[in-house]
Amino acid sequence: MSYTEAKSNDAPTAQTAQQHHLQAAEHLEQAAQSHKEAAKLTASGEHKGVQIHVEKAKTHTAKATEHMMEAEKKSATSPAAVNT
Repeated sequence: MSYTEAKSNDAPTAQTAQQHHLQAAEHLEQAAQSHKEAAKLTASGEHKGVQIHVEKAKTHTAKATEHMMEAEKKSATSPAAVNT
């Protein structure tokens, strides 16, 4: 199963750096989908729908950033990182 097929999990369930990276990737894919939908709606002049999808994209991007920061913290404190 790829991360695109996995159900979205958020910060409370992520325990490892790997899990945070996967969840960040999921959120970035969801942000990309929202931007694609906003682009389609822009072409058809549906400005309210565009704004909704832009806000969804912003939220997913923020969540992805949080997961990336958590992954970095986990990586920095792991025994393997300390020994390198």
